[in-house]
Amino acid sequence: MKPPRGARAIARQVLSRVRRDGAYANLALSAALARAGAIAPAERGLATELVYGVLRHQRLLDHALSRHAREPLEKLDAETLEAMRLAAYQLLMLERVPAYAAVDDAVEAVRTARGKARAGFANAVLRRLARGDLEAALPEDPAARIALACSLPDALAARWVAELGAAEAEALGRSLLERAALSLRVNRLRATPASARAALEAEGAQVEAGRLVEGALRIAGLADPFVARSFLEGLWTAQDEAAQLPALALAPRPGERVLDACAGVGGKATQLAALLEDRGEVVCVDVSARKLELLREHCLRLGVSCASTREADLRGLAAPAEGVDRVLLDAPCSGLGVLRRHPELKWRAGALGSEGLLRAQRELLDAAASWLRVGGVLVYSVCTVTEEEGLAQVRALLARRPELALDPFELAGLEGSESCRTIWPHHHGTDGFFLARLRRERPC
Repeated sequence: MKPPRGARAIARQVLSRVRRDGAYANLALSAALARAGAIAPAERGLATELVYGVLRHQRLLDHALSRHAREPLEKLDAETLEAMRLAAYQLLMLERVPAYAAVDDAVEAVRTARGKARAGFANAVLRRLARGDLEAALPEDPAARIALACSLPDALAARWVAELGAAEAEALGRSLLERAALSLRVNRLRATPASARAALEAEGAQVEAGRLVEGALRIAGLADPFVARSFLEGLWTAQDEAAQLPALALAPRPGERVLDACAGVGGKATQLAALLEDRGEVVCVDVSARKLELLREHCLRLGVSCASTREADLRGLAAPAEGVDRVLLDAPCSGLGVLRRHPELKWRAGALGSEGLLRAQRELLDAAASWLRVGGVLVYSVCTVTEEEGLAQVRALLARRPELALDPFELAGLEGSESCRTIWPHHHGTDGFFLARLRRERPC
């Protein structure tokens, strides 16, 4: 079967993979665009806009469609509903797309997949849609209204209203509908913020300073930043400003031995190496061989030589008798802080986390703490904003391990000195994160 080439066909394929296979939207989109081959940049951009737009606004789009459907949307087959959501997003939220193009494409896609009768149904609903449908008949109950307007699961909207109040919950929900900026961490082993900025601007990027992290950059205007010479030469790497904070809070010093307990593809590991000035050691542990392979590739591009890798689950790895100086545990989590980048996560079962996930965080925290020497520092971080995955985990750890104590820290972009911090998308303009710093004060 030939790969789809038009933006709408590509978007439908990606949305289908996200729904059917549980794929991550960014990876599925990247693969689909690669298979499509040489398509115009405008088509690539439209495909990206459609995928993320539908996933971000899915529930509100369904609300608008349901006002004109003669049967409940949940009874529709998935292919028809996806095609209608895609058209609705173009009709109601993308002014630059001609209405006839969006409707005709959706109707034809439904006809091909489900036949003439279902195509007629889709055509009738889509031709009645109006922009007012997005705001019409929203519930008065704050949690229910925010769930629809901000396209959130009911349970998540209700929790945020209860914990934050309606105004803050809505501000948070609306911030997660925004497009995330492309934030960069300058690789201090090969560049300064000024030299990296100059290189990017010479390549045609629009560059501005970061808002939270000193020396971070935000860019726009490059069609494919990851083939830019400045990227290939290792002057920078993509990393949200909030994701740069855990390594900065850990503050390793040259010559120290540091454990990156859930290293992934190495965004934080390579940042730790830069803070070490590539002098010392970053022990990178992860269960995924593929992620560690990518980590090693990033180290080569960024000029990092002090990182070593171990394919293992930290919970089953014996800690060295002498311990290490510092440990960073960026733990698996619900990911609610990164919904701007991964909106598909909110539509998956267990969006609020699960007992299994919370148990894994507890076990990883215990394992990470066992690696610390006396006087060593542990930073725990998660890219979410739920209390049970953040502050509650830290309090429980302190109760289990009296040798640990909270250790206040300061960061240039944040006021005051605190040992636990939550970074909020609607306040800081970044991904949502929780981070805490602890110190081992005595032997067990």
